Amino acid sequence: MNKISKKKIYGVVICYNSEPVIRDLYQRIDKELFDKIYFFDDNSTDNSYEVAKEFDWNIVKNQTNLGHGGNLKKAIKTAFLDGADYVLEIHADNQYNPNLIAKAKHFIDQDYALITGSRFVNKNPHLDEGMPFLRYFSNKVMSNFTRKLLSINLSEFHTGFKIFGKNFYNKVQFEHCSNNYLFSFQIILATKFFNLKYGEISISADYGDKVNSCNYYNGFIYLISNFVEIFFYLLAKSKIFKKIIYKSK
Repeated sequence: MNKISKKKIYGVVICYNSEPVIRDLYQRIDKELFDKIYFFDDNSTDNSYEVAKEFDWNIVKNQTNLGHGGNLKKAIKTAFLDGADYVLEIHADNQYNPNLIAKAKHFIDQDYALITGSRFVNKNPHLDEGMPFLRYFSNKVMSNFTRKLLSINLSEFHTGFKIFGKNFYNKVQFEHCSNNYLFSFQIILATKFFNLKYGEISISADYGDKVNSCNYYNGFIYLISNFVEIFFYLLAKSKIFKKIIYKSK
């Protein structure tokens, strides 16, 4: 049993071409915080899968590349079907510290559906942690815009640190969300749409050369897609049209 809560907590490592840092990630993880850890290799072209086999986590190798969202969807479903009450998304590139899940104890004990990690709580990640300015500026502006427009009380909407609860799994049709990075934004909107409990904790992040960040072209596409998703969310709230992710399971 993990030392955070009586709830079963699983970690799911999402990997694509992270061979150089997998050993560091494994050593970094406090195994006592998790009841089980899965490693999902998204058909990497490097030796990520071979390196991962050195360690005692449950390894799954996708036969085709599912994309970030697709791999995460598979990981979430696998973990909950295996008995998890909460599932932490862990990036294999070691950008986020998975041990910060300990900060979410209150939310976990209160059965929150979604818990996110924010780099903007009481700090400026550009000045304090070296977050590239363009990423910081676009993230900050879009997060503020989304929070005010949709009344979602989060300081950051574009984070890779997320903890999914069983209530999220049971209520949100996440399987129909995007197979790319847009998944992370869509699931926040869906959580709010179904009036599920959500919260955030303060986190930090690494921005070194081994981090697999979305490039600026894909980042621009992601940004435009955010506006599209906000439009669909407003249509669903107005009961004009509902995408499947805004329909009950």
